[in-house]
Amino acid sequence: MASLYWIEDALAGILPTLWMYLGLGLPWALALLSTRRWHSRPTIIALALALGPAWMTAWMLILGVAGAQLHLRLLTIEWILSGSAVIAVSGGLIAWRKHHRFVPKSAPPPLALDEKLLIAMMTAAVVLRWIHTAFWTFTNYDVLWVYGFQGRLYYEGLIPHSIDYYPPFVQLQYAYVQILIGEINDHAARMVIPMMHIGSILAAYLLGKGLINRRVGLVAAALWSLHPLVGQWSFIGDLEIPLTFSFTLAAAFFLRAWLGKTESRRQDALLAGLMLGIALFTKPTAGAFVWGILLMFGAELLRTRFRIRQWMPRFRVVLWTGLAAVPLGCVWYLRNGLLGHEIITLPPEIWLSLARRSGDYLNWLALAAIVGFLICGRRHGISSKRFAIGIIGILLLLAGILASNASLFPERLDPPDSYIRPLEAIGIALGLGLMGWSLRRVENWRASRAVIISFWALLLALPYFATWFYSYSYHHRLGFAIVPLLCLPTAIALDKGLSNRRIRGGWPIIILLLGLPGVVSVAVDVKWSSVTLLQESLDSPDKKYQAFNPSLVEMVFGLRNYMDENSQQPVVLAPGEQRLPFFFPHMTIISKLAQGLDEYEDLGATHLIYGAKAREAYQQAGIDPAQTQLVASLGRQNLFSKKRQHYDGTHSYELYQSKDMTRRHTPPSRSHFPTLHDAQKIVFGDDLRLLAEGLHPPWIFKEEPITLQTAWQALQPLTRDYRLVFELFDRDAQTVGHQWIVQPSQHRHGYYATPLWDAGETVSDLAIVRIPESSDIARGANYVMRLRVFDPLAEAYLPVEIDGRPTGDFLELVGNLRVGP
Repeated sequence: MASLYWIEDALAGILPTLWMYLGLGLPWALALLSTRRWHSRPTIIALALALGPAWMTAWMLILGVAGAQLHLRLLTIEWILSGSAVIAVSGGLIAWRKHHRFVPKSAPPPLALDEKLLIAMMTAAVVLRWIHTAFWTFTNYDVLWVYGFQGRLYYEGLIPHSIDYYPPFVQLQYAYVQILIGEINDHAARMVIPMMHIGSILAAYLLGKGLINRRVGLVAAALWSLHPLVGQWSFIGDLEIPLTFSFTLAAAFFLRAWLGKTESRRQDALLAGLMLGIALFTKPTAGAFVWGILLMFGAELLRTRFRIRQWMPRFRVVLWTGLAAVPLGCVWYLRNGLLGHEIITLPPEIWLSLARRSGDYLNWLALAAIVGFLICGRRHGISSKRFAIGIIGILLLLAGILASNASLFPERLDPPDSYIRPLEAIGIALGLGLMGWSLRRVENWRASRAVIISFWALLLALPYFATWFYSYSYHHRLGFAIVPLLCLPTAIALDKGLSNRRIRGGWPIIILLLGLPGVVSVAVDVKWSSVTLLQESLDSPDKKYQAFNPSLVEMVFGLRNYMDENSQQPVVLAPGEQRLPFFFPHMTIISKLAQGLDEYEDLGATHLIYGAKAREAYQQAGIDPAQTQLVASLGRQNLFSKKRQHYDGTHSYELYQSKDMTRRHTPPSRSHFPTLHDAQKIVFGDDLRLLAEGLHPPWIFKEEPITLQTAWQALQPLTRDYRLVFELFDRDAQTVGHQWIVQPSQHRHGYYATPLWDAGETVSDLAIVRIPESSDIARGANYVMRLRVFDPLAEAYLPVEIDGRPTGDFLELVGNLRVGP
């Protein structure tokens, strides 16, 4: 069994989490709900899980922004708890004043077997995911880059003016727990994650329960929560699960207001607005909910033919929802604008180009259409002929969708090959058309409440779906927010089908078979190839970080070693590497795409991390890193020392420590070049001066390496990419025994090409070569090592002058080189 330290750490975060979610949330849930709805425990709990962190993070935002403005540490236990106590008491007093109006209702009907089974499986999934969440640290890229890092940063007591990008709803929750326990601790901070996940399940339940009935709610919640992908992302700690929670809860209240009775519309609309505000405070993509509302209102105008008396009630719903969403929904973006940041930071275009736009992402809509057809067709007894036509439509629909499936057709994995093609789109449309045509004579199905609710729910989700499908469909999780809405038609259809006793009898077995993968999915990796829960070898936080980010963590170890040995923090240039600040929130970490050595010196950097993310960042900026002076210099051992390197099977990372960068402006010393030429001025062509040279050892063996060492100076800016050529010349035979063509300061990422040399710069080069076993170099022969400089463009060697006298096109380095022993 793995070390159990994580249990104690996680338990430390439970009490702060419960105070935030229930201590603040429950009083305000009761305060905002009418007493007629106090009997609905799921509604109260879901609202509490949403309002508690909303109140807490709103208060912490005020403290953090004010602290940055006043240069004071206001995010402290004292300030946080005193303010939250006032908030909780205020909500409690409001609830107490109205509690006498509460009239308990009779107990709801008992749960059926299938309902109990759904609840049991969802409960098992939540428990397993809670354990998994407690066991792991933050490991995912985005969490290390933004959410976990900012949670650690805010632990210091304020929200720096430099922070923008995503709103801090989740980040402040991580900071809150760590501030209250008095230490940076991932396991404690992550205890808020299961609460948000439970909230998303309750929100999906309330969506179906509030619009149809309890079974629809349970089926919708199960379809959402027991999806294997949801299980595998439930413990990560990024924004998709929290966004699904607030987005779905907003949809549940809004659709109730839109379709409900007049007396409850205002309350539902205001609650929907509050939930929308939380969603906008979580992630800006929640703004698609606003477009969904506007789309619904546009459809309502067309339905009512612009008759004001008919559309005005629903306009009020839109207005109340919008007004309630503004305070929390807009505060972060207003703060960004006032500080001179982008109000909303959109992803770089490179991410948009990765959207797959594949048929794989139509699965929820296809499932709703297929289940709806099969159940509606059988329920209303359409003719066998029409049913067969509908089946043909299903086959066409599936063919159009599966044609771009990457598992079946690996060549369709990456865009633009992954895009749905015109013929496939025609198949999908034709399939849906045949299915609809088959049902056209079913009485009143188009006017049924189930179809009307499904229509409005899908219309509300449409703008988010369209934006995600076109721009962000490079990962399923980015569409999580609308999955419960997309599940709703399927849940409604399944509820209709379960009225058939023959189907209902086998339903528990189907639930078990379909739900078990979702229950256990959190415990396996995304490829289902290994179990990741409670691994015995992962007995420390560092090992858990390393399991998901091995190359990066190796760099972290190197920087820690430097700090331990030197008792000071390094200044790190890490182009494109966004996760490093998570491990060192206060270290000077520079992400600039530096290209020159002078630029590197001006930054005051002591270390450089060069790896996959750096190469990606340079390339996205249209820069070939190998052609930059900085990256090309990484092989110059007098300037950089490689301290760490790691290859994880896909990406490589290297940590370099700077040496005395002034060495490139000073001549070489005798300690490095015993054969330094004091009197001679050796020049190759008009471009290069040889300052020093050396060869070690002064004899050669085929079995031993030879070190060739030179120091150069560019006499003027160079445009030709010269090569250094070393030759073993046989004096007796007057032939070249062997030749080595050397690129200056060559390393695995390139070499220090001569066009990159600064005029007057000292460039020391060291090359280690061997004589091939196949060489016919003989022992006892009279050899000499010669140096030449080759111009590939001119296909000629540069002439050599020694103290102004031409000596040919080579320089003799070592005469009478003995072939030993």
